[in-house]
Amino acid sequence: MNSDVIVIGAGAIGSSIGYQLAKAGVKVIILERGQVGREATGASAGMVAASHDRNTPQPFAALATESARLFPALAEELKDRTGMDIGYRRAGRLQVAFDELAEQRLRAERGWQVDHGAIVPWLDRASVLDLEPAVNPAVRAAVYYAEEYQLLPLMLAQALARAAADLGAAVREGAAIDRLLTEGDRVAGVAIGDERIHADQVVIANGSWAGGWATPLEVPIPIRPIRGQLVALRTPGTALRTVISAQDAYVVTKPDGLTIIGTTVEDVGFDSRPTAAGIGRLLNLAPRLAPRLADATFSGAWAGLRPGTPDGMPLIGRLPPWRGVVLASGHFRNGILLAPVTGELVTDLILRRQPRLAIEAFDPSRFLVRAA
Repeated sequence: MNSDVIVIGAGAIGSSIGYQLAKAGVKVIILERGQVGREATGASAGMVAASHDRNTPQPFAALATESARLFPALAEELKDRTGMDIGYRRAGRLQVAFDELAEQRLRAERGWQVDHGAIVPWLDRASVLDLEPAVNPAVRAAVYYAEEYQLLPLMLAQALARAAADLGAAVREGAAIDRLLTEGDRVAGVAIGDERIHADQVVIANGSWAGGWATPLEVPIPIRPIRGQLVALRTPGTALRTVISAQDAYVVTKPDGLTIIGTTVEDVGFDSRPTAAGIGRLLNLAPRLAPRLADATFSGAWAGLRPGTPDGMPLIGRLPPWRGVVLASGHFRNGILLAPVTGELVTDLILRRQPRLAIEAFDPSRFLVRAA
C-alpha cells in the first residue's frame, strides 16, 4: 500500500494535520493505535484560551494567538462538511484572587498584559459576584478574559477525522505501528504486523508516545507523558456563567451540563489512572472556587497523558538527519488550542510552502544541538 503522507496519531493534532493535507489534495492515511481522539484529546477540558503573560515566550504567544484566530472559521467549516457541532462557544474566564498575595500577583500580571495591548478588565469583589454569582464570596478581585472559548474536544478530533475521510483520506483505528520503514537516511513508511505502508512523508503526531520513536531513529525526541486528572460533576440549578480559575485549579460548565474540574500535573510515566489522591484534591478545590459545587453529584473522573517537553514548547518541524519525516508533538496542555495552526503549518512543510508563521523556535533540531 502506498500514500503520499502517513500521519501517526489521530488526536486533535494528527486529525487536524490529516484534514489540512486532504483539503490540499494530498493522499493521506491517518493511523491511530486506539480510537480517534480517545487519548489526551478526549481527556481534556476543551478550553481555547490564548491569554499570555510575561513568562510566555513570544514565538509561543504568536502561535497560540494565530491558532485561536483560526477556530471560528474552522468550527463552521467542520459543521458544513460533516454536520458535526464541535461546541465552539464563548466562555469568558475569571482569574480570581482570594488573598492579598494572589491579588498582588494578579494585578502585576494584568499590568503587564495591559502594557502589551490586552483588554482585560480588573473587577473588584462586587463586580466579580455580579458577573458570576456562584464564585466564592471570599473573592477579593479578579481579572476577566472575555475573549476565551471552549469546545467539545472529542467532537473536534472526530469531526476533523471525518472531514478528512470525506475528502479522501483513509482513517484507520486500531492500527498499532510496529516499526518505521527506512531506506538509507529516509523514513519511507510504517509496518503494521505483516503489512507495509509506504509514503513519501511520515508525520509523527502521536502525542506522549512520539518520544518512543527516538530509539529506532537514534535522535533525541524528549517528549514525556504528564498526567492530568479531571473530575466531572452534575450541578444543581443553573450552570456557571463563566470559567472560574485560580492558580491551582479551574472549573468550567460544558454544553452538556457537566461541570469539569481540572487539573493535576503529574510526572508519573505512562500511568493514565485517575487516582484517589488526584480526585480528592480536585474535589476539595472545587468548592473553594464555587461553594455550591459541594452539593453537586459526582459524575466521573478520568486522566489523560499530555506530551511535555523540557522547554515547554512543542516540536513542529523536520527531524534531521532523516528525510521524509516531520514531527508534530509536545503540545502539553495546549493540544486543543494549537490544533488548527499545527495542521496548517505541517501542511505547509509537507508541500514545501512558506509557513504562515516563523517556526524556528519549535524546530525539533534544537534538542539535537543540545545533545551534541
